[in-house]
Order: sequence, then C-alpha cells, then structure tokens
Amino acid sequence: MRTALMWLLLLAPISVLGQERPEHGLSNSVVVFESVPETRQRLDRQAGSGAPEKSELSVQSYVDSQERISETFRRAIPDKLTESSREND
Repeated sequence: MRTALMWLLLLAPISVLGQERPEHGLSNSVVVFESVPETRQRLDRQAGSGAPEKSELSVQSYVDSQERISETFRRAIPDKLTESSREND
C-alpha cells in the first residue's frame, strides 16, 4: 500500500508536466487593458506641459480674495444660524 502511494505521489507531478499548457496564463485568456480615460489623458498633458507663462489670476485679485477669506475667519461664529455674523458692514 505504501509503495503504491509513493508511486502515485511521484507520478502525479510527471503526468501534469505532459499536459498542454495554456498560451496565456492559467486560464488561456488574454487580458485586455482598458484605455486611459479622457480625464486622465488631459491631466497628464497638463502636468507635462509645465508651468503657464502667465497666471490666470492677477496678483491683486489673488490678494483681495485671500484678504476676504481671512476676514471670514476673524468673525465670531453666531450662536444661532439666524443671527448675522457681520457687524453692520
């Protein structure tokens, strides 16, 4: 019984080697890669193009917007949503 089991364990891997192997991996199926989304293509193009020659915002517009944003953080948060957080602007 033991010798039969030993022969079976030795011959099983050899019999597997004789079988035909799939051409593409284990399942014989070709993996189809999806195309790159248009959004990703545009972002890659934008990243590769480098810095713009001219800013889209003027310096003064940027400074003004930053000042307005910082002003909102200086005001107290109202206790109720119906109260105004502005002091009679």
